[in-house]
Amino acid sequence: MTVPALLVLLACVATVPAAELVWPDAEARLRQARQLAREINDRALVERVASIAKQAKADFNAGRAADADKRIREIEAAVGIDPGGWTMNGLKIFHPTPEMLARRDELEAALAAAMAKDDPAAVRGVVAEMKKSLGDQAGLPDMRRRGDRDKTQPISAADAVTLFLNALKSDAAAMRDIAAGKPVANNMLRTYADVITGCCQVRPWVKELQPDRLPEMDRLVEGACLILTRLQQPAGFFPFPDLRGKNIRFGAITERLLASQPDAVKDGWVIVPDPDGGTQFDTGLCGVALLMAGVDYSRNTWTRAGLRAADWALAQRCVPNFNYNAFSVGLLAHAYSFTQDARYLGGAIEKFRVGVAPGQVENGRWIDAHNARTVYHFIILRALHDLWEVLPREHRDVRAEVSRAASAAVTAAFDEFEKAGITAIALGELLRHEDLNPRPDPRLGAMIELTTSVVQTKCALGGRTRLGVAVTDLAALARAWDQ
Repeated sequence: MTVPALLVLLACVATVPAAELVWPDAEARLRQARQLAREINDRALVERVASIAKQAKADFNAGRAADADKRIREIEAAVGIDPGGWTMNGLKIFHPTPEMLARRDELEAALAAAMAKDDPAAVRGVVAEMKKSLGDQAGLPDMRRRGDRDKTQPISAADAVTLFLNALKSDAAAMRDIAAGKPVANNMLRTYADVITGCCQVRPWVKELQPDRLPEMDRLVEGACLILTRLQQPAGFFPFPDLRGKNIRFGAITERLLASQPDAVKDGWVIVPDPDGGTQFDTGLCGVALLMAGVDYSRNTWTRAGLRAADWALAQRCVPNFNYNAFSVGLLAHAYSFTQDARYLGGAIEKFRVGVAPGQVENGRWIDAHNARTVYHFIILRALHDLWEVLPREHRDVRAEVSRAASAAVTAAFDEFEKAGITAIALGELLRHEDLNPRPDPRLGAMIELTTSVVQTKCALGGRTRLGVAVTDLAALARAWDQ
């Protein structure tokens, strides 16, 4: 941090008026700071939060509440929270009271039990109780990342294709390994799914506008598919890497699994499903990628692998994490699209009605602080679009439900974008939403244009091409500007 920036930060910390510190509130603020430090994967910052917590508690017990509050404000600033208040970038974030925390475990257990019954009415009943507990904090995220603000920069589809291919080439070493079928470092398998899906999405434009570069992209897809099919487990799901000592959050998840299942890790991969349902994340993305590539490249091996993933997802119970369920909704929707097998459509609809739709609240976001985050919000929106696109017209009620949920989700995202800036992950889903809704939010067109500029800037900053966004986000540029 530069000296002027540090002075500005200290001035902000010093000048924001402090309310009288109450220790339960201080504990909640420190808990939030620790969570964000862990997610940043900054061990030094996690340790600093722990140290500050001890010092602040000592100050508070000694009657120096103002000193305790000042310490907490400093650590809040370090993790991105606006010092002294429950906001990030000026927008409200979830602020749990002791009463909310006391009921949290009970309500999560009730939600899990209701979902295990595959009973939408029971799930909605529990969500109603959660709303009562959370009050006006239902649907507030526990973090908000600052977005970007760029002026619209129209480009041609040809330039978008060039940017896509050159951005991949900018990470030449990693792309060579992937093309050779070699996993790179400690990447989650979702990384290779993103490469496959993005390349499949942009392939028609590459074939038309730069056919001489098609072979290099096709080799990349083949290598990424090889990685996924080699690592797919016999049951159909996909593992995640053993990140102990490398990532605080995922390392802790692995430690918990090993405590109950000593054989959970093999050859550097966690080969048992996450009991909390997290395996649906990578399995959903990898399954969809393999299905897309299998069709586009006429490779039955890839298609069969994607369908094995869908069969695994079909058998999974919904869990009290709405975005996990959404990954399975998306995968089953794609499996139905490619096979017309009614089992997959029925499974997608059931998981939508049990494990996704009931969690959306009046502000358009999902009720719990985790799923209310923008990144998970768009994961759920993608599943809604996946389902809507494959629903036969005779399913009028379900189509109406999905359309209402997607429209409310887009409006909620726009409300945040107007205040905090635009997030690159939005582009693909905003383009799809334009096709879904005949009467979309009137801000949609302008938001699409601004989001394309954000994606473009992140990948061509200062005249230097780089892969600054997900491959699928960059692939959406060609579609956005294909006039």
